[in-house]
Amino acid sequence: MNDKFALTLFTGASRKRNLFAQVVEELGIRIVGGDLKPDEPFPKEADLEREYGVSRSVIREAVKTLAAKGLLESKTRTGIRALPPVHWNLLDAEVLSWRYGAMPPVQFFAELFEVRKMIEPEAAALAAMRATGADIEEIETAYAAMVKASQATVPGIGADLRFHRGILAAGGNPLLLQMGNLIGVGLLISHRFSHEAFVIFLPGHHAVMNAIKAGDAEGARASMQRLLCETFDYMKGHIRND
Repeated sequence: MNDKFALTLFTGASRKRNLFAQVVEELGIRIVGGDLKPDEPFPKEADLEREYGVSRSVIREAVKTLAAKGLLESKTRTGIRALPPVHWNLLDAEVLSWRYGAMPPVQFFAELFEVRKMIEPEAAALAAMRATGADIEEIETAYAAMVKASQATVPGIGADLRFHRGILAAGGNPLLLQMGNLIGVGLLISHRFSHEAFVIFLPGHHAVMNAIKAGDAEGARASMQRLLCETFDYMKGHIRND
């Protein structure tokens, strides 16, 4: 295969992928935002083809993707319909981001923290009881990266997320890792509205880490609960609904 032909194939595949991703995102946003409602007829495939300027195969793949996220249902006799929120996979990163864009940030942030406060303190306690040496090293490495980012006054969201994911992983329950996307969106909102919060709450992260290292389940649980509550109270005054 010559280079020119390979480039043509790659460009064509890339363009198709970009169109597919665009259709998925725009339909997803319309469903989550309420523009496409469960009790109303869903646009026909032919209409979507014309609207987005794509082939029927792209539309069908997009529908399959959105169905896997719980946003759509496609049946032979009844066709395509949007599903109500109870069916949505709210741990899916894309669905979370679309929902964030469709509702007031303060409300979304409050919902996220309600769930985080239910999950993460217990995850920290499990980590204190079950963490291996490798788990502790991962948490320490993430914390060191957070400190480095704070000293350089650069965004530390990657290190912050790595720290919290490390604790979920150290809990030894694979289902806990599914909370990673939820935590990631919460951290993204926090970093978007206040870089100071990242620096202010480094000591809280350090307390959680030390309790886990010491095998102190109660201390880890209490430290994580305190960290989340103090972060939420601080961020309530900084998040804007614009």
